Amino acid sequence: MIFACDLDQTLIYSRNSMGLVDADDLVPVESNDGEYRSFMTRAAYSNLQYLSEQILFVPATTRIYEQYERIFGLREGIQSKYAIVSNGGKVLIDGRPDRVWEDQVRRTVRTNCAPSTEIKSKFDRLVAKDCIIKDAYCDDLFYSVIVKRDLLPPDLMPELESLLQGHGWNCSLQGRKIYLVPDHVTKGAAVRYVKELSGEQSVFAAGDSLLDESMLLVADEAMAPNHGELYRKYGSHDRIRFTERSGIRASEDILDVLMNRMEVRNVL
Repeated sequence: MIFACDLDQTLIYSRNSMGLVDADDLVPVESNDGEYRSFMTRAAYSNLQYLSEQILFVPATTRIYEQYERIFGLREGIQSKYAIVSNGGKVLIDGRPDRVWEDQVRRTVRTNCAPSTEIKSKFDRLVAKDCIIKDAYCDDLFYSVIVKRDLLPPDLMPELESLLQGHGWNCSLQGRKIYLVPDHVTKGAAVRYVKELSGEQSVFAAGDSLLDESMLLVADEAMAPNHGELYRKYGSHDRIRFTERSGIRASEDILDVLMNRMEVRNVL
């Protein structure tokens, strides 16, 4: 079995996103500029350690490689032969990019998606400059734009989604970030590729945002925290099970379900 899991606000949490939790119950998993940035609960981390020894754990993140590398907690004590970064634009095998997959993704994007400069120009005409703090073109694949969310028009995302239709791009709002991503750069496609490489027969996937939806829909079983874009959009879904709890405790709910699956499998 593959456990393909989004990271930020699904498995790991910043102090701003975790909700109320006792500091003694936290395990730091990411460091940047000398400070701990992301955490898991002790129970979740312990369960992930166990599960990574029993099944194929595949981190799947929109972070680029350099940002993913900051998460030391996934290198120390957690087994993961494969990882998906750049929203599926890159697959790592034993920490190194798979060039076959990366070349395939880039060819597909060039052939089927509008040029990135055209998309950014459309975005810039729609979003006022005073709403934007910083933007970046990540891995020459997609845009990440940090915004002043309280200044954004309430109907911005539906309008942006409509603007991108027919151009081979989509959008997602996560916290203070708006992502502009080619339709062919998806976690779902990368998970299917890892499944072929590994020879595993089934996929359990978890994620909180619209960028995770492709991954959840290719999985045999899927879960999402009851916070984030997916929960706000659907509330309930016939293919996606939402957690009982939100914030950092949602990761415990997801891992508890997997632990129960392993117990049943061991009994059988």
